[in-house]
Amino acid sequence: MKDFWQKQIEEKWKLCFLAPMDWYGDSAYRQVMKKVEPNIMCVTEFYSADWLVYSKTLADSVLPHCEIEEPLIVQIFWKDPDNFAKAAKIIERYNIAWIDVNMWCPAKKVVKSWHWSGLMINEETAYRIVDELNKATKLPISVKTRLGFDWDDNLIKFAKWLENAWASLLTVHGRTAKQAYTWFANFEPIYELKKHIKIPLICNGDVKNYEDGMNKVKDLDGFMIWRATFWNPWVFLGEKKMSKSENEANADNHFIDSGLNPEWRFNVLPWEFIDWQYFPTLWEILDIMFFHALKLTETKWERKGSLEIRKHLVCYLKNFPWVKVFRKKLVSVESLVDVENVINDIKTEYKDFLWVITSEINMSE
Repeated sequence: MKDFWQKQIEEKWKLCFLAPMDWYGDSAYRQVMKKVEPNIMCVTEFYSADWLVYSKTLADSVLPHCEIEEPLIVQIFWKDPDNFAKAAKIIERYNIAWIDVNMWCPAKKVVKSWHWSGLMINEETAYRIVDELNKATKLPISVKTRLGFDWDDNLIKFAKWLENAWASLLTVHGRTAKQAYTWFANFEPIYELKKHIKIPLICNGDVKNYEDGMNKVKDLDGFMIWRATFWNPWVFLGEKKMSKSENEANADNHFIDSGLNPEWRFNVLPWEFIDWQYFPTLWEILDIMFFHALKLTETKWERKGSLEIRKHLVCYLKNFPWVKVFRKKLVSVESLVDVENVINDIKTEYKDFLWVITSEINMSE
């Protein structure tokens, strides 16, 4: 299993990931992304190794997943190498493909206690974490980190520490911990790092869509997309990758049994890509909205799933000037039936626009 990454690179040439996102990257969200582009790989929300060790309830609620999400990466954080090892033993039971260690998150409150990106200035602990994980499990171990803590002058040294601890892949966000999410991501130090390590190297930060990622990746092995995926799973579609044979296979495998319309995958036309970005039709958006609601209610039960989908429904339609007409209904749904009813109302009200791509819709309020 330790050669997993190399096999993936040989099959896909460049790896494309859904980045880990707390409060968003749950099973339903990952299924939405994989529904649109099955070739991406998904990273879970980040979970505390400590919590996984001491709470079976947490493990049983976040680690089970659906086949469509595989191969699935679980990202964990903490600062105690021994608990990382114990958590790995638990993660192994859930058919997870590999484990990723969070050494990138810049939240000051947690960093002060030497978690997350705080490990970048505690190299020995970072080394021990990866080393203990490798001793505890046969699953591949990867790390997501940043250019540095204050500056990027220690990136190569830190990466080599991780490589020597047998990390099998490294993802680097193009900002320092001090920068957090300000300024623009800088990939130049990541390109330089590639010359100094042998393990696969992934870039992350300000990647807008698949084509943008392919332009930025250069000689790296892949890229992650994070905030650009919010209510827009189509960011993973690239004009070069779309083909009728691929669409037929994906539609047959994933759409027909879900009750969604499988035909939309056959309607991907060249002019739906504008500046290398794919623009979905209103029909596609509404179908994905229902699919997202369906998977939330399946994985988190009807009541909780219905409450959580509210924040997503309006945002899927945020670019439509008439969304405020349906806002109250969308943020008040109590069940999957309610979601379906609102979507059907929209389809009826705007039936003439269902197959128009979103970039061309300019309806009056």
